[in-house]
Parts: sequence; structure tokens; C-alpha cells
Amino acid sequence: MMIRKRIRIFLVVFAVAAAGPYAVMTMAHTGPLYAQESTGNAGGHFEKHTDPKQDRILAIDDEAAPGGENDSSTSSISLYDWFVRGGAFMWPILVLAAVGMGFVIERFIYYRRMKLNPREFIEELDAMIGGGTVEEVERLCRERNQVIARVLGKGLKLRKLGLDHVEKAIGAGGAIEVAALEKGLNILSAIGNIAPLLGFLGTVSGMISAFQSIAAADQVSARLVAGGIYEALVTTEAGLVVAIPLLAFYNYFVHRVESFVAEIERLASDIVEKLVRENGADKA
Repeated sequence: MMIRKRIRIFLVVFAVAAAGPYAVMTMAHTGPLYAQESTGNAGGHFEKHTDPKQDRILAIDDEAAPGGENDSSTSSISLYDWFVRGGAFMWPILVLAAVGMGFVIERFIYYRRMKLNPREFIEELDAMIGGGTVEEVERLCRERNQVIARVLGKGLKLRKLGLDHVEKAIGAGGAIEVAALEKGLNILSAIGNIAPLLGFLGTVSGMISAFQSIAAADQVSARLVAGGIYEALVTTEAGLVVAIPLLAFYNYFVHRVESFVAEIERLASDIVEKLVRENGADKA
């Protein structure tokens, strides 16, 4: 049963992780990438207007396709075309996005299952430490299948051996749980830092290719220059689209872990003080 459950969780995580980068990039490119405004022409053409005082052109008539329609390739671009224009560097960025989203989803599921810093249990434990006995505190920790309860319970089991053993057991148990909570966060941080660098590398490579094309062209037009620069900048945009949310998730997870550690240290200190009061002894 456990194996089947883990397989189902893995399939769900993989499916969402594969769709995550596509959804993020779709949100980043909602609507046309080249905006155009109609000036009242039913055929969708731009009309030429001049300011008699300034003698400057406000809008330039665009070339119309046969049948009175503008070329759709210059008015909008699909996500697929945007991805293809980015070149070969888009593929490793996409892989990093899928892996990063996979780690994000897995961490969310794990943290939810572990129930970090459950307020109800912590309030009950605080009340027990303040008004109950050490045996009641240990029983409460033993009955609850939660991370904080497990860590504190390991220390309370050794209370008869002395306060040093209690503190060491809580510290060792906390270190084990923190290591499990931080699993994959270093990879998430690395992806968040590597993705924009890959995008920048793709931009540099694209700019080199664009200038080579410009140098080889007999006539250099604004369309040729702008098109080359646009395609070169796509990878930088893609890298940032991937890196920004992943780094945000990374910092959120780090904050969760730090809050857990702070709560463990506070409760451990309260328990040690309670043991000192009840035993009437100093720390050995």
C-alpha cells in the first residue's frame, strides 16, 4: 500500500511539474507580443498621419497582406514560436524549470504532511509545560505524530540520565529533522541562480549570431537589427521567468525551516527549565 501511495504521489508531482513551466511562461506572455492599434480602418491598416506643425510622422502605414489583413506573424506570436526563437538554450532552461517545480511541489507536500509548527499542539504543550508535570509533557509528545513532538520526546526519554543528555538528544533529533526539511533546497537555490545565467549566455550567443548576420547582409534594415536583438533577449527573459518564482519559493521554504528551528529551541529551553525546577538541581 505504501509503495502504491508513493507511486501515485510521484505521478502527480511529475505531471504538475511538467505543466508548471508552461503555465508560468504562458502567464508571462499573455496576449500579443507586438501590440498594434487600429486607427479606424476596417481592414486593420495603419493610416499615415502627419502633424502639420511638427511635420513628423505619428504612425506608419503597415504593409497589408492580400485580402486586406495584416500578417499575423508581425502582430502576435504564440508561446511555441517564442520558445523556438529562443534557440537551443531554451531547452536546458525548460529542463531546469521542470526540475525546480518538481522540488517545489514535493516540498509543499512534505511540509504539509509533517505539519510544521502546529499552533494547537504548541499551545497545548506550552500549557502543559507551565502547569503540568514532565511525565505529562512526555506523554503528550509520545501521543502526537508530529515533528516537534518527536524531537522533544527523544530528549524527554533520557531525562533520568541528566539535563546534558536531554539537550543533546533534542539537538541531535532536531538536526535530523532539519536535514530532512532542507532536502532539495540547495538544488532549488542552484537552479534559481543557474537559470538566469543560462539565459544570459543564450543572449550573448544570440547577439553574436545577430551581428554576424548584420555583417554579412548587403543592406542593413531596422527590422533585421531589431529581429536579431529580440531573438537574443528571449533566453534572458525565459531564465528570469524561471528563476524569480523558484527563488521566491526557496526563501519561503528556508523561512519555514528557520521558524521550526526557533520553535524547537524555545520549547527545549522551557522543558530544561521545567526539569531543573522539578528536580531542584542545576544542569550537570
